[in-house]
Amino acid sequence: MDFTKNTNLSIEKISENKTSGTELSVTKIYDSTAEKTFTNNAFSHFVTDTMTILWEPADSGCRLLRCFGNSPILNVPDMIDGRTVSEMGAYCFSRSRPRFPEKIYKTIFIDIENQETTLESGQAFNQKDFDFSAFGTELDGTFLEEITLPDCTATLHNAAFYNCRKLKKLSVGTAISGIGSDEFMNDSQLEHLIIRGKDSEATGLPLILERIAENITVSFCPDSSSSPESIVFFPEYYEWLDEISPAHIFSRSIHGEGFRMRKSFENGILNYRKYDSCLENALTVESPESLCKIALNRLRWPSRLEDIFREKYENVIKKYMGTAFTLAVKDQDFPMLQFICEHFSPDASALASAIDQCIEKEWGEGNAFLIEAKHKSFSKKTFDFDLDF
Repeated sequence: MDFTKNTNLSIEKISENKTSGTELSVTKIYDSTAEKTFTNNAFSHFVTDTMTILWEPADSGCRLLRCFGNSPILNVPDMIDGRTVSEMGAYCFSRSRPRFPEKIYKTIFIDIENQETTLESGQAFNQKDFDFSAFGTELDGTFLEEITLPDCTATLHNAAFYNCRKLKKLSVGTAISGIGSDEFMNDSQLEHLIIRGKDSEATGLPLILERIAENITVSFCPDSSSSPESIVFFPEYYEWLDEISPAHIFSRSIHGEGFRMRKSFENGILNYRKYDSCLENALTVESPESLCKIALNRLRWPSRLEDIFREKYENVIKKYMGTAFTLAVKDQDFPMLQFICEHFSPDASALASAIDQCIEKEWGEGNAFLIEAKHKSFSKKTFDFDLDF
C-alpha cells in the first residue's frame, strides 16, 4: 500500500469500534509542510510522506507507541491532532516490538488492509503473523541512528529505547521528569546526548544518566542552538554484587569515577564544582582517553570552571598529549586540533606523531594544519650567502 498516494485507510471501519474501550490512533504525516489528521474519539491516523505514527491519548497529550518511516534520523513532531506529544510508550523505539492488544490488530492492521478480522474469520490470533511493511520501515533499534524528542516530552516509559543498538545520538528538551526501567539497556552505540536547554536550568539529565552506565557526552544547547553552551563527558562505570557466604549477604561494588560524576547534580542542575572535584579520584582509575575527554571538554567549554581545576585539567592534557591528539585525529575534529596546538604549544615530537596519525587516517586538513604549526614553531631559519669576490 502506497501511503503517499492513498490515505483512505478504512476510517469508517475504525470509527465503528467505539465499544472496545481502546483509544489507539494511527497517524501518517504525508507532507512536511502541511499536516493532515483523520481522527475521531476512538482512533486516528496522522499522515506524512516520511512517517506513520501509532499513538494513543494520554491525559491532555498523547503517547507514541510506534513509528514507521524511511529515515534512520527521526524528528518526532511536537503535536499530533492538537495534542502535545508528552510521552514515549513502552518499547516505543525498541528492537522488541510493543505488544498491542488483539483488538488493536483487528481494527488497525487487518481492517486497514481490508481483511477480515480474526473474530469474523474464526482464525486463531497471532500478532507475529501481521505484516507491518504497509506502514513503512519500523523505526526501531535495528534501524534508528538519531532521535530528536519534542520539548514537551516529559515521560519515557519502560524500555522505550531498549536494544537500540544503532542509536548514536539522542536530543531531548528540559521537561523529562519520569523514566521507566531498562530505558537504554544494550544501547552500545549511544555516545551523544543533547539537552536543549541551559546548563543553569533544571533538566531531566540526572534521571537519564541514572539509566546510562556507558561513556556518554552531554551537550547543553539552549534555544535549539547548534552551538553548545557547555559539553561534559561522563565516563562509564561498572557495578556488581559479591555474595558473602554462607550468610548470603551481598556486597555492592562500583568501579569507575563515572558513578560519582553522575551524582554531581542539585535539583536537576549540574554542580560543576562537584563534577570537577571528581578529577582527583579519576586520575587513579580512569584511562588516559577518558581523562583527556573530561579535561578537553571542560577546558574548551569552561562553564563556571574555577582556576584550581583549570590548572589540573591542563596538567592532564600536558601529561597525555599524545592521547589528546589521537582523539582529535580519530574524530577528525579540527576545532579540537586547533585548541590543543594553540592552548598547549606541543613539542616537535608530539606534532610529528600527530602528523603520522593524520597520514594514516588520510586526513588532509589536519595534516596540513599540523605541518604548518610545526614549521612555525620549530623550523630553523637558514641563510644562504652567495659571496662573489
